[in-house]
This record gives sequence, structure tokens and C-alpha cells, in this order.
Amino acid sequence: MTTRVVVLSDIFGLCAGLERLQADLNQAGAAVQLVDPYQGKRQQFADEASAYAEYIAQCGHDAYAAIAAQVFANSKQPFDLAIGFSAGATALWRALANTDTRLLKQAILFYPGQIYQHLALTPAVPTQVIFGHSEPHFAVTDICSQLQQKPGVTAVSTDYAHGFMNPASQAFDEAGYQQQLSKLLKCLV
Repeated sequence: MTTRVVVLSDIFGLCAGLERLQADLNQAGAAVQLVDPYQGKRQQFADEASAYAEYIAQCGHDAYAAIAAQVFANSKQPFDLAIGFSAGATALWRALANTDTRLLKQAILFYPGQIYQHLALTPAVPTQVIFGHSEPHFAVTDICSQLQQKPGVTAVSTDYAHGFMNPASQAFDEAGYQQQLSKLLKCLV
């Protein structure tokens, strides 16, 4: 049986980095659905500042959270795993509080930088939150402690920076990508 995975992109949307992750997951036998803030249009930004400006202009945090919720509401088959990155991780966190547990088994969120604004929410499915070593808006260790008090939530920090999973990010780290990819692949079996 094929493992169904939904991936919510960061502000870079559909780009080479996301396609690399999709290929790595597909190679392990997963059927991957990509979700992004740009309605599936491939993006290529010069830097993170231009990506963020476009993200805010075309979508924004509230609209992306609504897109994430619609993915599950419109799904005809359940997902085994949902993965979110940065803005996509925060959108996924917001959607998980109201997601029918029959539609998703578990979620992994990478560096959801806006999660501090949504700590009142509790996901309905087991959720792992993986941060970089720091975030500009909060102390990662404090947020990890708060998140781990929620049932079914684990939260950890890594030695890497926010964006370490995306080759389009200045913070990309190949070793960090490989380490976390290995953990993701274990979730597919």
C-alpha cells in the first residue's frame, strides 16, 4: 500500500528544493501531494526577502492556513503524513487543530516561525515540531517546553538554522537535510 504524504511548502513555494524533497519521498514509495501559497505556479526568487514579500502579497498567513484546512476537507483518502515548512508548517499547525483524525495519521512541522501566535491550538493528530537553533520572534527552548505539554506533541531544536531543509534558503544545510530526510523516510514505513 502506498504511503500518502502531503507537503506544505515554505514561502518559496514550488521550486527546485521542494522538487528534490518530493523526488526523495517518491523514491521511498510515497505518493506526494504538494501544497503551496501560489496556486501551484512554480517560483524562483532572488532571495528570502523577495519571497516573503510575494508570499504576503499573494497569500499571507491566514489564507495559507485556510488552504491547509481545505486540503484535508477536500481529501477523498486519508494522508499518512503531513509535512510543513516554515509558513507551511504554521499553516499546517493551525489546520491540525480542526482536522478529522480519520484524514491524517501524523504531522511533522519544520521551523514554524509563527507558531508562537497560535499556542492555544492543539493538534488532533500526533505532531512533531522541529526547530532550528533559533527564531527571531521567540526563544526556541521556551516554545519547545510549551508545545511538549500538549498531548501528542513533541518539539525539538536542531543545530541548524531556520530554512535548513530548503536549498533555496541561505540557511540550507546538506547534513541537516540528510539527517531529517532519514527520519522522514522512517515515518513512511
